[in-house]
Amino acid sequence: MAYYRCSIINPAGKKTTLIKEAAGKQELVASFNNTEHILVKYVQVSDSSIIQSKKNYNRDIVLEFTEIMTSLIKSGLTIQDSISLCCSITTNPKTTWLCKSLLRALQNGLPLHEALKMHSPSFPPLYQSLVRLGEQTGSVAAVFQRMGVYLRNEKKIRGKIGNVLWYPALVLFIALAGGVGIIAFILPRMAEIFSAFNTGTDQSAVMELTRVYRSIWVSVAVIIVIAAAITGSILLRKYSARFAYLSDYLFLNMPLFGSFIKAIQTMDFSFAMEMLSGSGINVHTALKETAGVIRNRAYGKALIEVHSMLLKGEQLSMAFGLFKEFPPYIATWIAVGERTGTVEPVFTQIRAYFQEDVDRISERLMNLLEPCLILAVGIIVLTMILQFILPLFSLYGRLL
Repeated sequence: MAYYRCSIINPAGKKTTLIKEAAGKQELVASFNNTEHILVKYVQVSDSSIIQSKKNYNRDIVLEFTEIMTSLIKSGLTIQDSISLCCSITTNPKTTWLCKSLLRALQNGLPLHEALKMHSPSFPPLYQSLVRLGEQTGSVAAVFQRMGVYLRNEKKIRGKIGNVLWYPALVLFIALAGGVGIIAFILPRMAEIFSAFNTGTDQSAVMELTRVYRSIWVSVAVIIVIAAAITGSILLRKYSARFAYLSDYLFLNMPLFGSFIKAIQTMDFSFAMEMLSGSGINVHTALKETAGVIRNRAYGKALIEVHSMLLKGEQLSMAFGLFKEFPPYIATWIAVGERTGTVEPVFTQIRAYFQEDVDRISERLMNLLEPCLILAVGIIVLTMILQFILPLFSLYGRLL
């Protein structure tokens, strides 16, 4: 898709300029055929000429913006007026900057979902896609309301994870800081003291000191390898679609966390399907749209396969039952909907079930994760004691 700056004449005879997105020049010209606007000229422009600055915002800012917009749009205001009023309502300067940025994009002729692309890391594809469909169906207020609920639930899960991680992370940080202090300050002083007092022929202390330094370099090498592996995996996920698919597939099939990831993806899927089918969009189109906004690529590919099977005449419940990426609960409830002739309301039931399932699994995982992290930190601290601290005391005893 490309952007075009179009000069048009409106029904009042006034010449104005707007930014419009189209797949090509023919599609752009055709989009004005059945309107009252007359296209005078157009020129293709780059994203950088439309978007002057890309600033990312954290999830709390996005949640605040979403909740304010929900109230304003439900009161009958237009999207542009709601964003303009949001600038004056909010007391958070970052939310004000976000509103002003989106308002500039709207004034340049961009629809809201395109304006949200200016801050894609802040507004996920699910958010953008639902806003786009909400603009098409006239249900933007419902989109913001449901996205507000979705973001609040996501914030609650993040809060649980943060409460579990902070204590082990603090202990690990203190242990690593102590290890760096020993390596940077204590060990060199011990070496100087040993050189000053070691006048005999006993080489055991020298070998002990050498072993300590060797252990340090091995530990540093292991840390570098782990960091390089993590960085490489992130880069491969970004630039290799096959690697991203394989890693997402492995995530879905992990022994403990796989069920949690699968439940989250199913909750996102059912939320999008509930939103789209509730706006009057048929199941075929809703499946295609939802497959493009699911974050797990393996799950999204399975949705595309289900969509293809549905187009070939297969039953929706049977198609869902053929893929291990989906929990069996989905096929069961869709089969119930097919029996009653109303598949669309079933997605509300699926979303509610997996919302509770995510809360339940997250609570269980958090209870399990905390002792595991404390055990892991304890092992790291014990390893540091065995590698650095005990050998230093041994050297100190020889010097005395």
